[in-house]
Amino acid sequence: MLVISEDNCIKCKKCESVCPVEGIDIDNKSVAKDCIKCYHCSAICPRKAIGDRHTTGHTSQNNIQPYDFELLMQQRRSHRIFSTQEVAPAILKEFVEHMRFSPTASNLQSLRFTVITNKNKLKEVNDLTIQTISKAYRSINWVTKPLIALLKGKAALKKMEQSKRKFMRKAESRNDMICYNAPALIVIHSENIPVGMPCHDAGIWTGMATLYAELLNLSSCINGYIVNAAQRNSKIKEVLHIPGNNEIYSTILIGYPKLKYENRVDRPIPKLRFIAE
Repeated sequence: MLVISEDNCIKCKKCESVCPVEGIDIDNKSVAKDCIKCYHCSAICPRKAIGDRHTTGHTSQNNIQPYDFELLMQQRRSHRIFSTQEVAPAILKEFVEHMRFSPTASNLQSLRFTVITNKNKLKEVNDLTIQTISKAYRSINWVTKPLIALLKGKAALKKMEQSKRKFMRKAESRNDMICYNAPALIVIHSENIPVGMPCHDAGIWTGMATLYAELLNLSSCINGYIVNAAQRNSKIKEVLHIPGNNEIYSTILIGYPKLKYENRVDRPIPKLRFIAE
């Protein structure tokens, strides 16, 4: 619980102004039970007068320039060819722990992480995912196509058929097309709760994690197929020892790159619209 130090507090009330739940009352030296432990108050207090054991004290800005961040984003690519070098458990542990500063959508901090490095488990997840997704795609056939076109439209059906062709063709030629022989898989999951936005939290965490991996000379690949398959086949959660009341929201393959992408490539400028009045 947050504690306000009367000796240090100068009643500047900066903490009150940044509290997202308006839960701090400096005049009455109280913190509401609705505190979500975002620690904005601790981060902004010039006298370190409010905080708890999580308060780490003042930190200086590291002066990362916008151009540096732009280069990092350009450098990040999805890797599907990994080196045979293992990633030490200590590095994976620190990776997840350091990512605790990632932004969140609701700050409920409900995300849990399971790291798999066992090769047999990784192969089992790989094979189960291929089997599950293949079965789902085979349901798109001459019987169901008219109904899909009626409910979702012909354009959607065309895209589904295209995705089916690509997946089935690759599954026939590569039996490692899900985990790509990566040395580690990080699974981001959360207990099903009636409040909060764990799905968004996991998405934010995943995006930030892929950038952080680049700084550690690690390569990564976000794998949505495993998430999709886990929603269809409970066996995948059993293999990963993830409780049945947990939902898998994201998975990332992690390893050292076997190949290095040397060149910068461009992407289309996104469509943008301003509403100013």
